[in-house]
Amino acid sequence: MPALLFPAQRCKRYSPLLAVPAALLLVQGDAKAALTYYIFESAGNVEVQAVGSLILPNSSSQHNCLTVPGGAIIASAAFICTGLEDITNRYSALGPTSFNGTASISPANSVSGIPTSLLGDVLHFAIDPDYTPGTPISSTATFNSTTLAGLGFTTTGLLGTWTLQPLDGSDPYTANDTIQVVIGAPPSASVPGPLPLLGAGAAFGWARRLRKRTQHL
Repeated sequence: MPALLFPAQRCKRYSPLLAVPAALLLVQGDAKAALTYYIFESAGNVEVQAVGSLILPNSSSQHNCLTVPGGAIIASAAFICTGLEDITNRYSALGPTSFNGTASISPANSVSGIPTSLLGDVLHFAIDPDYTPGTPISSTATFNSTTLAGLGFTTTGLLGTWTLQPLDGSDPYTANDTIQVVIGAPPSASVPGPLPLLGAGAAFGWARRLRKRTQHL
């Protein structure tokens, strides 16, 4: 009998600790992949940062990413691109065909990272064919001596959301990646995101219930 009790006692001691990372993984596993274009002012310039990750459909077509070299923001076409000009894979993207503002600016004074582009008026999104799905995306375009007001952006917040779709019916893609364009700076990396906070809360709640249950073993 003592030999049987010993594993149970060890379970009581360590099961709450094991529950925390397990719950965090469960909660975060429900998150959808997303890419956000942040448009904001920095040191007298307007900067665009593409931040996030995407799963991507399996079906795509190849084309030259940029109709202009080196980055652009064109509000009337919901067109925004970052990174170095190159051949890209193009995916279907459903969403607005324009966004607020009067911006029509290209090329950027400087760019960095992999090529990405959103062109809402023809419903497509494009990205470097060498991008590995699920890995971080970091891409920028900077327009010197420019302001948000000068581009017709008078308020901050979400300009629009686009959802990626497969190009053909045989593609089993179901990730529903989303792409957003936001007027405002990206959040600080030091501020916890909502998923870790929610995951931690769920984990500790689960750990408490599990502790109470094991106390009666």
